[in-house]
Amino acid sequence: MVVVGNIVELFKLINYLFTRNDSKWILDLDDNETQPFVIQKFLMMNDSIRVQTRWLDKYVFVLEPKEYVSLAWSILPKFAKQPYSKYIKKNEEEEQYSFILTKIRKQFKLSDNDYRALRTRLIEAIKKDYVGWFTYYGVEKKNWKDFKLDFNKIKECGPKVESIPQKGLGAWGLG
Repeated sequence: MVVVGNIVELFKLINYLFTRNDSKWILDLDDNETQPFVIQKFLMMNDSIRVQTRWLDKYVFVLEPKEYVSLAWSILPKFAKQPYSKYIKKNEEEEQYSFILTKIRKQFKLSDNDYRALRTRLIEAIKKDYVGWFTYYGVEKKNWKDFKLDFNKIKECGPKVESIPQKGLGAWGLG
């Protein structure tokens, strides 16, 4: 009987998800001790199965533990031994430009794959014209200072309105 009451048993269960070709071991699981969200957390640490874990994420709180494990076992790729999983860390360059990239992503409704494909090009475009991008997306003054830009340049990129001297009734606001 496989019980996920301690960490050793949890790792054994994760190992079975990746290595076992038969599903008989799922019947031995104890529903009271198995928690799908804990299993999901460990599956999410493996970057190579990102698509499958995102799909499984919808069912963490919907399915019973045995049902969830059975579903996870059926869609995960099988290996000779459990693949190495590590904590996924954010890319540092993304943190530097995240204040503007999130606005761009929201405006154009970019999905994860599209965003990943375009991110480097967007960063290159931003680096070429900081003032234009920062003005268009209304970036805060503190971000202007982080890139050593003069915040008063925002006036240069704004709409050019030349004051035309009014004549006649227009000069008095009546025309």
